[in-house]
Amino acid sequence: MQTSQEIDKNILAESILDGIFVSSKSGEILYSNPAFATITGHPKSKIRSMNLGKSIVDRELEWKALVSLLEQGSPIHDYEVKFRKADGTVIIIALTASMIHDDNGVQIGIAGIARDISTRKGVERDLRDKAFRSDILNRIAKLAGANNDVKAVLGGIADEFRKLVDFDRVALGVMEDKDRHVEVIVPDPNNPKKAKSLGKVPYEGSLVEKLKFGGNAIIVEKDVGRKLFSEFSIMETDKVSSMMAVPLTSRGKTLGTLCMMHARQGEYDWERAEALQMVADLLGGMIDSTILFNSTEKQMRLQETLIRSGVELQKAIGTAQIYAAIASFIKEIVPYNDLSFYIIDWQRRIVLPVYVVGEYEEEILASPGGLDEGIVGYIAKSGKAEFVDDVDSDPRTAAIPGMPLEHDAMMAIPLIGSSGVIGVLELYRDSGKVFTQSDLEAGLLFAQQASVALSNAQLVAKLQEANKEIELLNDLMFHDINNYNFATMNYIEMAAKSQDLPKELHIYLDKSLHLIRKNAKLIDNVKKLTKIGIMNPNDFVPVNLSDVIRKIVSGISSSNPDKTVSVKLNIPEHAFIKANALVEELIFNILSNAIKYDSHDEIEIDIDMTRILDGDAPCWKICISDSGPGIPDEKKGMLFQRFVRLKTDSKVAGTGLGLSICRALTDKFQGRIWVEDKVMGKSELGTRFCLLFPAERHQPK
Repeated sequence: MQTSQEIDKNILAESILDGIFVSSKSGEILYSNPAFATITGHPKSKIRSMNLGKSIVDRELEWKALVSLLEQGSPIHDYEVKFRKADGTVIIIALTASMIHDDNGVQIGIAGIARDISTRKGVERDLRDKAFRSDILNRIAKLAGANNDVKAVLGGIADEFRKLVDFDRVALGVMEDKDRHVEVIVPDPNNPKKAKSLGKVPYEGSLVEKLKFGGNAIIVEKDVGRKLFSEFSIMETDKVSSMMAVPLTSRGKTLGTLCMMHARQGEYDWERAEALQMVADLLGGMIDSTILFNSTEKQMRLQETLIRSGVELQKAIGTAQIYAAIASFIKEIVPYNDLSFYIIDWQRRIVLPVYVVGEYEEEILASPGGLDEGIVGYIAKSGKAEFVDDVDSDPRTAAIPGMPLEHDAMMAIPLIGSSGVIGVLELYRDSGKVFTQSDLEAGLLFAQQASVALSNAQLVAKLQEANKEIELLNDLMFHDINNYNFATMNYIEMAAKSQDLPKELHIYLDKSLHLIRKNAKLIDNVKKLTKIGIMNPNDFVPVNLSDVIRKIVSGISSSNPDKTVSVKLNIPEHAFIKANALVEELIFNILSNAIKYDSHDEIEIDIDMTRILDGDAPCWKICISDSGPGIPDEKKGMLFQRFVRLKTDSKVAGTGLGLSICRALTDKFQGRIWVEDKVMGKSELGTRFCLLFPAERHQPK
């Protein structure tokens, strides 16, 4: 009869949720409670006939290791072992067991308690997986945040993500602005931590286009190598069987795609796509920031380059300098391999290549084309800029002898002047390296600069041609008038030699000769004024004023034999200004006026020259002081007007143009001229003429 204690033990064993078993050391099950049957999934009626080590423990070797451990005399607590259930599934068991001994202390079996901890282990595994995934994503976030260049970190990000999802290849597709192209970026095999661009493909038919409108991830389980999307046209996909791609987005805008590929079919599922999307979101923000940064930085460089280009174009004298300047500066913002400038001759309906940078310069320059053929002619007639991603595949392209088909990308921009299209600027890049919308926007600004500069150059050329014609006509006119004057003078001089003429008639003839000579001087002065008006400051060269003054002073006595002239010089050894040979005429006129209007037999003149600052600009100031009759204050303002004589001395001959010539020359040399009293407030004590010219910084060697 069972004792109450034995009954309580049986009730406990039968009702407990943990499995209880007793087995031999070899594994034959001698006893098990109902919970053990529930845990293993085997009917209780069959369990007594089963071997624990061979039928229930997942691996028999694991059972033998367990028995060996118990035989050493120590019980085990929460020992993890795997059981295989009746349906074949494997569960994790926390096992507590000890040896059973007989009355003599001999080990005869094993008693154990088995608890199913599979659910707990699953939770722990999920937590570990989430922690691991979180750690990987944090590392990827740090990589993305540490650099604003996706090419610099794509390799490192791929290495980290491979710890979560297996793949053979990874690629980024980044959409260019205005949805024209998608740039394909892959890890660089020569530098696994970095990436390189494979080139650009059309946006139409791309993964980016598909995801932009579809929104969800794309999973292709097989046959990726069929080149389903335009990105695959420049990628090696022959050995790729499965693929998943997710959109790169930021601020609600699709920027591109992140794509994973594998050689095995059916490798990807929506769970992996969800993980890939997390990485894509990090990259999307990074790419968005990079685009904003690069756009701002490019705009700043563009503005700075346009300023430098504008300054350089102002210095450009001829069209060749304009072409060279634009070609140099535009390359800083819009890189190119080849460049061509064309000028449009609308009357002859031809396009003329005038400037070329690149390998085929001679071939292009030797091949003018018709306005109705080629892309250049089309752009000239339409007046609109255009991209051509493959110029040799465009039916409008006109072949140039000696140039092979290279399928380059081209951007053509019209040069538009005040009267319409005056030319076309073409830029070329190697095949696959297409031009972008931002390239076009920058190119249009440089083309606008070129158009203005070329239009101005054409106007200057026409003006110079007109000036040459005017100068030629003036020379002919002045030459003919002087010929008439000289002929008249000869006739009068011949008549004056006649002894038969009355004395009164001789007086009239002398007055006529005087008027004709005065007329000749007037014509000469008008001729000088005309030449001064068409002088080009670009033709001026550094002139040493000190040498000019010394030369004039050395010959002043021979020019005035009836007077004794003393000139006191206080000038430096060198004083350079930008001028031409007529600066000598300027100084001579002022000095000769000082002598001409001084009635003294002995004339003293002082010439002083000093270097001063006019504002911040260094200048040379020349003062010529005389002791003549002086000029009243109320008449000083009229002194440099044309045909004005102050009639200080009616006996002194003059045309009233001498000082106006001085004023015109001074203006041309970017200087100033004025008159003041030699002694302040006492005009009767003499006059001081002052000149001020910008000092030339670069003296000739």
